[in-house]
Amino acid sequence: MVLRRLVRQSVRQSVRQSVRQSVRQSVRQWVRQWVNTSVRAASTCGNVVADGVEAKPFEDVPGPRGIYQIPYIGTLFHFKPFSQFTPTTSNQFFHSLFLRYGPLVKLRIGRVCVVTSDPKDIETVYRNEGRVPLRPSVDLLTVYAKRNGYKDNLSNLNGEEWSALRTPANKRLMKADSAEHYLPQHNVIADELVDVMSTESLEGPQLEDLLFRYSSESIGVVAFNARLGFMNRGAVQDPEALEFLEASKELFRCLHKVFVGESVFHAVYRNKTYRAFERAYNVIKRQTKQHIKQAYAINEQKSREGTAPNDESNLLLSLVSGKDVTEEDICAILEALYSSSTDAIARNLLVFLYNLASHPEKQKVLREEIHNVVGQNKMITAEHLKEMHYLKACLKESFRINYPTSLGSMRVLPTDVVLSGFRIPAGVPILFGNPTACRLYFQDADKFLPERWLRSQDGRTQQSIPNMALLPFGHGPRMCIGQRFALQELHLTTAKILQKLSIDVTPESRGATFHYNISPFPNKPIRFVFTPDNTRV
Repeated sequence: MVLRRLVRQSVRQSVRQSVRQSVRQSVRQWVRQWVNTSVRAASTCGNVVADGVEAKPFEDVPGPRGIYQIPYIGTLFHFKPFSQFTPTTSNQFFHSLFLRYGPLVKLRIGRVCVVTSDPKDIETVYRNEGRVPLRPSVDLLTVYAKRNGYKDNLSNLNGEEWSALRTPANKRLMKADSAEHYLPQHNVIADELVDVMSTESLEGPQLEDLLFRYSSESIGVVAFNARLGFMNRGAVQDPEALEFLEASKELFRCLHKVFVGESVFHAVYRNKTYRAFERAYNVIKRQTKQHIKQAYAINEQKSREGTAPNDESNLLLSLVSGKDVTEEDICAILEALYSSSTDAIARNLLVFLYNLASHPEKQKVLREEIHNVVGQNKMITAEHLKEMHYLKACLKESFRINYPTSLGSMRVLPTDVVLSGFRIPAGVPILFGNPTACRLYFQDADKFLPERWLRSQDGRTQQSIPNMALLPFGHGPRMCIGQRFALQELHLTTAKILQKLSIDVTPESRGATFHYNISPFPNKPIRFVFTPDNTRV
């Protein structure tokens, strides 16, 4: 007892000392920045010129002032108990800023940054992001990698280290047909999902768990070239598969705690959240290495037999047979692909199904398209998916109505740019308010209208669609590496469900809204009702 008490006291003292040092350093840095900013502002004498465009100085960008600019503490005043917003309603918080200050807002979130909801500004940033775009890393992942001596996963890297790994990954993952190789296997997994939906009554949490298992199983086929065993009826029986599944869930629970501010000192010491995250990630890393080892064994056996085929279409076999990546590189790529896909696809599929259930007239049109293109029982091919234009339009509209994240991407530019008439210096973080752009720059923005995305024979849409407003997977060199697989999975799954089932929700589930941790989640449990579609037998 005495020893534990001394340890706790020592940890508390260490944390207090680290926090005091961090605050002192931040205050000094803030004062220096304030002095330098004041000097620059005094010497600027009004407007400045950047790239031939007369622009107002950075100091004049509108946004919260006063106590909101205090380092660290200032950010807290934006949320409860000082306002009605919480970290999970940060999308509403940013929307309120745009309504109050306009399309470009300067505020302090840890450090001074700007947030833009203007699609033209977003395009300007992407045009100036450079060959190796810079975006902030997730510190929990960075701390884990450093403490354990591992290479960070691909999505968390920056600079030339990111570029060296992204280049070989692009060759395998970003080709137009890179996801099509997995369609036959994904059809089988989707059929298993529909079978469960059609025979079992699923409460909100049960369906969310099913969709998580489904998305994990689907992306597992891609990342690990194997079935993971998550779609077995009832509880997962295999101990190794169960351990992997629980680790995948725990990973996102820990990241959620960091997102909402429940874990702050994980970088200072191994707190409870960090320890749980480390245990979970160790499981994922161990099993990822096992799958890589199996792939090397398959490749070596084929080489000995002289039967090694061209495995370019198979991600894992292509990686292990290539000479442009190491085993550590492969691990970093697969971990990024798997971890960025499971929770995100599951939650956005839930949102999509809810939007279709809430708009039965649109669901009917979509079901007619699916029946006309592929029928009720056939396997869905890449050619079928290419013909389903209304399906793609419905998913885009679902993304627009309920954006996949509370904000869009973030960039730190190497050069000055002019956004909304203001000069933004190099090095200032720029966040994209895409969720607000999807509300302010569309006609009838509150209506679910997939038709707005359909194109006529001359390539025109019914409405003017602003470029760079809807970017659910980002844009440019750092767009989501799993984009093609995520879209294929969302399109295929929805088509498979509507081939046989109608989607509805119970009366008490209507009127749900979506909040955010990493991905959207409903503000109340949603109970879906899946019934056999008897319109065509």
